Amino acid sequence: MFGTVTKYFREKGYGFIRGEDGNSYFIHKSKLQGEHIESGYYVFFRPFVNDRSDYNAKDISVIDAPERSRQHGKSNK
Repeated sequence: MFGTVTKYFREKGYGFIRGEDGNSYFIHKSKLQGEHIESGYYVFFRPFVNDRSDYNAKDISVIDAPERSRQHGKSNK
């Protein structure tokens, strides 16, 4: 599933992705597999259910990052 990182608290190690289905998915740093994410990043992820929530994200891959587009002279308009 694709979505946009709405919040990520690096110092706390968690955040949220707004999925293409409109739901908010919880991200934990242990599920990032080395990816660096920030608010506004467009990502691919796999939803999963655990005993705390039906909406969790794992296997997160960054598809587009706002600063990557700026570095290459593109705009996200």
